[in-house]
Amino acid sequence: MKFWKRAAALLLALCTTSLLLTGCGEATNGEDKISVVMTGSVTSVDPAYAVTAAQRTVVLHLFDTLYRQAADGVVSAAAQSHETTDNEDGTQTYTFRLRSGAKWSDGTEVTAEDFVYAWRRLVSPETDSPNAAVLSMVAGYEDAHAGDLEALGVSAPDEHTLVVTLSAPCAYFVEAVCTSPSTAPVQQKAVESGENWADSRASFAGNGPFRRIGDWSDGRFVTLVKQTEHYDARRILPDRIEIQFKSAADAARDAGSVDVVVGAAGEGGSVGGEPTVGVLLVNQMATNVDIPELRQALSLVIDRPTLSGALGGDYIAADGLVPYGIRTAQGGVFREVNGAVIDNDPDTYADRCTQAAALLRQAGLSRPEAMASLGTVTLLYRDTLTQTALAQQLQRLWQEKLGLTVTLQGEPDETYQQMLSGGEFTLALTELTALYNDAAAYLDPWRSGDSHNYALIYMNAYDILMRVAAASTSPEARGAYLKDAEWLLLDTANVIPLYGVQQPYQIREDIAGTISDGMGAWYFGSARRVTK
Repeated sequence: MKFWKRAAALLLALCTTSLLLTGCGEATNGEDKISVVMTGSVTSVDPAYAVTAAQRTVVLHLFDTLYRQAADGVVSAAAQSHETTDNEDGTQTYTFRLRSGAKWSDGTEVTAEDFVYAWRRLVSPETDSPNAAVLSMVAGYEDAHAGDLEALGVSAPDEHTLVVTLSAPCAYFVEAVCTSPSTAPVQQKAVESGENWADSRASFAGNGPFRRIGDWSDGRFVTLVKQTEHYDARRILPDRIEIQFKSAADAARDAGSVDVVVGAAGEGGSVGGEPTVGVLLVNQMATNVDIPELRQALSLVIDRPTLSGALGGDYIAADGLVPYGIRTAQGGVFREVNGAVIDNDPDTYADRCTQAAALLRQAGLSRPEAMASLGTVTLLYRDTLTQTALAQQLQRLWQEKLGLTVTLQGEPDETYQQMLSGGEFTLALTELTALYNDAAAYLDPWRSGDSHNYALIYMNAYDILMRVAAASTSPEARGAYLKDAEWLLLDTANVIPLYGVQQPYQIREDIAGTISDGMGAWYFGSARRVTK
């Protein structure tokens, strides 16, 4: 826990102070190139399909969203300002004033209609974007996602005015949604030029501070060059950003020889959060596990540090559902502010196992025949090496500590997803990945009737907490409601966090101004070299 407190503090410091000089001196004038190595690759720069940290990083440089995350909050990007109106029917309307003179890379003007087109395209079933739900709070989302695109609550009364109506107040809409790479505008002409428009140098159009040069077919290397015609060009410090995409092992070897390494680190590197949390789901509708004491016992005996350590160096024990890197409205780290919900102290593990045994006795499940009476308890998981190893560990642990026999069911991705979304499981392993940086991204899916509530949880008290949190105008009050909601959800043990994923990184001491979004993506347009 102490390690993660230090890591989270480092990430927070990076996000809040990195635009300042490090106190070592003034910026030099001769350096205009930033060299970066990231793990992974970039197969597409279409905002609708940008899901990996590497893809989202490149999109953040090629496109301007309405607002952009900065060291001290958000700053205007495509939008100069906005107004908010609370409507009598409970909806909320945002009116964005777009800046005039903003251009696409082909020289044409960026208009509000470009955002309307992009957001409708994002939620369209024909697009089948994995990021569509980032706009789930917009009025008419469900109808639009079913094919009626004009139902989406977004319109352009004129070229520089974008009107967005939300189905209910959403406290994180500007800070988290309007800064998300997936909500960037796209040019209709470019998209309709061909299926691979985003990968074609001839058809691609971006509105961001950088343009991509070089071989568009090479997913291992990208060179970004500053758009001198960009409205904010004077604030864009590097003239050139060179990003190489490598394996973790190769990236680690580059630590110290390039300006920034993301996804690996050498000695003295740091770690930050990515938005992925591995969880165990317990189907609330499965009659053989509808015993609260049994579900709580399943969670109590899990040795998360050992389990996550066996998965690899990028995994850490989860001590809550909301992972590190996710911020509060006040700019802090949610996990740091609210503390751990799960006890992972090795010194108390034996006590937790004793508590689990007591819960089973309380539920009348302490005898082998009582456990056998539960029938077949099956654990569904995606048939990969990592998930198989995890499932086998849990199977052995529950047999040893609880006397519970669990049958394993590994399925290929398509079958697994169908069974998970259809509620065809008793226990299931899955990973949660947020589309925006807010605790609600991890807590909203478990509201009654939510399309992503795969555990089929129906809990009125939880629904009320989430509704009150969404409507709260006080950041402090909202944070308290979300904290209570997380505690309540995990106490029922229908959603059991197992592990989080950490993102190692290393930044040279003479580089300042890098911005992390707390979810794995980075922005280097403010990066600069400083001297001691």
